[in-house]
Amino acid sequence: MLDLTWSPLGISGVRPRVASVLGAIVVALAIGLFHVWLSMEVTRSQYEVSGLEKQIRQMRYDNKELEVAVARYSNPAHVRQQAMERLGLRVPAAHQVVTIQPETL
Repeated sequence: MLDLTWSPLGISGVRPRVASVLGAIVVALAIGLFHVWLSMEVTRSQYEVSGLEKQIRQMRYDNKELEVAVARYSNPAHVRQQAMERLGLRVPAAHQVVTIQPETL
């Protein structure tokens, strides 16, 4: 029930209730907008984390490939094979090897 009082300017008592209802609506809208913004930020962050996890997986895969390459190119048998196949190098004959003695100080 409305509490109406008569004043020289007309009916009063309705305005405070309208103001409180409007205030409640504004607060509810603000809370709703904050919730929507927060949900959007969470979703954006999840996409960003997903992208970073994908980069991490790719970098780990690349790292493993590089470790395999280092192991392969560090192997003397592989180096010898590549030198013979790619560069045409051969194992020297005994008469082609020259031994140098280090000078003593």
